[in-house]
Amino acid sequence: MTKAIKIAKPNPFMPSFGRYPKILLDQQGDLSDYLGRLLGDDAKYQTSLVAGARGTGKTVFLLNVQQTLKQYNDWEFVRLNSGQGNLLFQLLHALQLLAGMSLTDLFRNIQGINIMGNGVSLRSIATANEIDYHYYLSKVLGQLRESGKHILIGIDEISINEDMRAFASEYQTLIGEDQPISLIMTGLPSSVSEVQNDKNLTFLLRSHRIHLATLDELSISDTFHQVFQDGKRSIDYQELTTLSEAVGGYAYAFQTIGYYAWRFSEDSLCVDDQVVQESLAAAKVDLYKNAYERMYHDISPTDRKFLRTMVKARQRAVPISWIAEQFGKDKNYISVYRARLLEDQLIKPSQRGYVAFNLPFFGEFIRSYEERHF
Repeated sequence: MTKAIKIAKPNPFMPSFGRYPKILLDQQGDLSDYLGRLLGDDAKYQTSLVAGARGTGKTVFLLNVQQTLKQYNDWEFVRLNSGQGNLLFQLLHALQLLAGMSLTDLFRNIQGINIMGNGVSLRSIATANEIDYHYYLSKVLGQLRESGKHILIGIDEISINEDMRAFASEYQTLIGEDQPISLIMTGLPSSVSEVQNDKNLTFLLRSHRIHLATLDELSISDTFHQVFQDGKRSIDYQELTTLSEAVGGYAYAFQTIGYYAWRFSEDSLCVDDQVVQESLAAAKVDLYKNAYERMYHDISPTDRKFLRTMVKARQRAVPISWIAEQFGKDKNYISVYRARLLEDQLIKPSQRGYVAFNLPFFGEFIRSYEERHF
């Protein structure tokens, strides 16, 4: 007879990417400011960009906006998938569904589109680029305006390509015509800057930039304590402090460390020192594999050299002058790479003339990575 499987109780922490977490910290201020001003017709907030490193909560913020907007009957949220391609067709399709219009009626006179019963199919991808999107989007948005609707378009993890250029250019035209649409996009800092600085999309430089705050250590500690208490788990002050400090303000680390502390205390119902050490060890594996390796690969060789040099210093705050000395370069040369790494949120200024790693265990990761690969 097969042994019965012991089904674990739900873990309240959610370290997987792209899902709405059960436990959410420190986004309410940013969310309230953004939506309060967007709904109040603040023109600066009509087009907004959320930039942040992997695991900082960009996608969660977008999902939070989507969930909260459901409370307002005169607003509709349309989420587009940049990975699927043809953002304009995705937008048009979503809007016609909201307006209760038929694509069949919209596209009946366009060559290259098959009209079959109630369905529409494209003979080729190229056909989609032959559609006069401005005409049809204006038509559908006009109908939505008559019904008192505003549209917020959300796009996660943007990057620059011809599809993004076509979408953003059309969006600029539509807002210039005072159509009832707004836009919020998320992306890595380097990707957001690349989109904003594209020669055809410089209007995005005037977008509102949302900088998600790092998690507050007191909020982390209070949340850990409350969640473990609700889960009938005991935890002493020292263990609570160790877990909270290890998070380092990083949203993905909070979910990952909490997940393993909960999982490893399922039997004992006690988050003791052994559980804490096992949780941190397991969390490091996930942080390295799921976030840090990609971050490290995505930056330039000189950026990586800058970070390796910081590791060599073996101190939390590293003088910029010392890094310049190790490079054999002046501070002006070093400042270029310092600025890029600050924008990518991999380092932070700790005091005047000093920098430190911005992510928990990132220095340990670099040391481990270099030992394994070189």
